[in-house]
Amino acid sequence: MKGIFCLEGFWYGDHRDKTSVFPVLDLVHRRSNMPFVHHRCATKEELIFSLKRWKTKSFHRKYPLLYLAFHGKKGHITIGKEEMSLEELAEVLENKCSGVVIYFGSCLTLKMDNRLLQNFMERTETVAIMGYKQVVDWLPSASFEIRLLDIMQEFPFDSKGIAKIEQSLKENCNGQIRELDFRFVTNERLWFVRSRKKQTR
Repeated sequence: MKGIFCLEGFWYGDHRDKTSVFPVLDLVHRRSNMPFVHHRCATKEELIFSLKRWKTKSFHRKYPLLYLAFHGKKGHITIGKEEMSLEELAEVLENKCSGVVIYFGSCLTLKMDNRLLQNFMERTETVAIMGYKQVVDWLPSASFEIRLLDIMQEFPFDSKGIAKIEQSLKENCNGQIRELDFRFVTNERLWFVRSRKKQTR
């Protein structure tokens, strides 16, 4: 069973605000017994601290799906009044995400050139990244995420498993994918290296 490590911001800048992705995680957990850790981050420093703890091998092997639930903009996530670019995120996670999938539960973050996304995945060794290329509404995205996280539990995070996850999403959630402008990007270099290794055996 693959665990989820979820870091979430305060959506409306107030600690009294109860808006959260926690119910989504809890629902999937109740259905599939998926383990998860959920922690809220109010500052960039808190986010970096939590990421550094998660990226240790013993931790991220148990929780290989990193879920970043924040406001976003093109190529960035927003934590309170601060921003973190994918380049900065790559610096924190450099070479520490083998076997990991990162889900950006934030608006617009993946509205970027594929080459930049591939560079991010090459630096972090992430298997795949997912997210949105437009501004998304809360309820439609939450509904989609329940199905997404459920499907993620069905297959391993390797080349074959990721391909099956992508196929299953297209078969079961194609309308939502189009509506939300959801993007699923795999690490092309990782697949190429693995393919070359198989050919030389």
